[in-house]
Amino acid sequence: MNLDIQEYKKEWFDFSNYKPHKGQEMLHNAPSNKRFIVACCGRRFGKSYASAREAEVVLTQPGKVVWIVAPSYQTSEKIFRQVYENLVVNLGYKPSKYSSKEQILKFDWDGGSSILQGKSAEHPSGLIGEGCDLVIIDEASKVPNFKRVWEMYVRPTLSDRKGKAIMISTPDGYSYFYELYLLGQNDKNWYSFNSPSWENQYAFPKGLEDEDLIEARRTLSKNIYDQEYGAKFTSLSGKVYDDFDTSLNVGNFPYDPNLPVYIGVDFGYRMPACLFFQCYKVGLKQEWHINIFDEIIHQKNLKVSDFAKLIMDKKYNIIRAFGDPAGYQVQSSVGMGEAELFYQATRLRIFALRDKTSRSIASGISHVRNFVCNVEGQRRLHINKKCKGIIQDIETYRYHDEKEGHALKDVPVKDGLSDHGCDALRYFLVNMFPIKQYKYRTYR
Repeated sequence: MNLDIQEYKKEWFDFSNYKPHKGQEMLHNAPSNKRFIVACCGRRFGKSYASAREAEVVLTQPGKVVWIVAPSYQTSEKIFRQVYENLVVNLGYKPSKYSSKEQILKFDWDGGSSILQGKSAEHPSGLIGEGCDLVIIDEASKVPNFKRVWEMYVRPTLSDRKGKAIMISTPDGYSYFYELYLLGQNDKNWYSFNSPSWENQYAFPKGLEDEDLIEARRTLSKNIYDQEYGAKFTSLSGKVYDDFDTSLNVGNFPYDPNLPVYIGVDFGYRMPACLFFQCYKVGLKQEWHINIFDEIIHQKNLKVSDFAKLIMDKKYNIIRAFGDPAGYQVQSSVGMGEAELFYQATRLRIFALRDKTSRSIASGISHVRNFVCNVEGQRRLHINKKCKGIIQDIETYRYHDEKEGHALKDVPVKDGLSDHGCDALRYFLVNMFPIKQYKYRTYR
């Protein structure tokens, strides 16, 4: 079958009642002579759905092989399921072979059979031995060892059939995905574009004024918002709290005897950290601001009992203590966990939410960033200039160095130095102001 592929694509979209939004059209209208497409898009853009429609265009032609490659089988299943539901459930095509577990979908057409397979980049051996007409790489920036996976396994499968690749992802710093994006700006075989979330008028009918985007701008740091929604490559590598500015976040913020006191605690393997917080509302919107006015930090070889005494000697009226639920794990040497030992010495229970979001380090860091400096430039975390320990920790808290072909880890370096103070800060904020509630509560 000799097809004008763009004409066939248009006919297929009309037939299947698919009406792409303006951003998706940038993918569908990529020049036909470009074999490798890099689509850098914001969250809820609809990039997976658009890629599924591209897969259908190829899969409904005879004798074609289409792969979906993703960081895991769970991720590849999303596009696989969308293709299955449209072709089989909605349009009534009968597959000759289908397995949701193995992620195989096969159709027998006049002129030859075509097959769709979901693949995991976690198992590169499964990416060998077959020529492909189209490979869709979902969440490309999150693919482990992406450079190696692309160059050694995926790219060779496209040679014999002169196949094409579509790589879709939100950005993730200046990783290998970024390098391929740059190729798409100046290489004859490559095409790339970036498109923000709000190009999807179905998900964000009010554009930038959509309530969800307004909320995101209020609650996320500028870098995170620009990356996740604006589809911009931002420098999130290296320093974790890169918006922290000692000239703006640090000043004269002393203890106020009229406000309650809270503490964030990290037991820190004999080098514990305790930060002392006070919270208050500011402005017409009555938004919460936080002061760190005192600290116990960077003192080595402190037993829990000694640590507790230092805290209680401060003579503050502490309302509640926040920490890591792992502190309740029993230590065989003493028969109880650090949190229980701490309670015996202070009569302060360590409070910790146990939901997945609250315990996620990456989510907690994003939450802290929002207080350091949100997308609107608001700084709601203030540190008394005498708290030199936590200031140093925030400024030196870093991600792992990026190795060639490896995306940065979401989890910062555990160096036993800067991480304890930063953990204490995170424990306080995610528990005092729960992430999942999008509204703040105080403890009395």
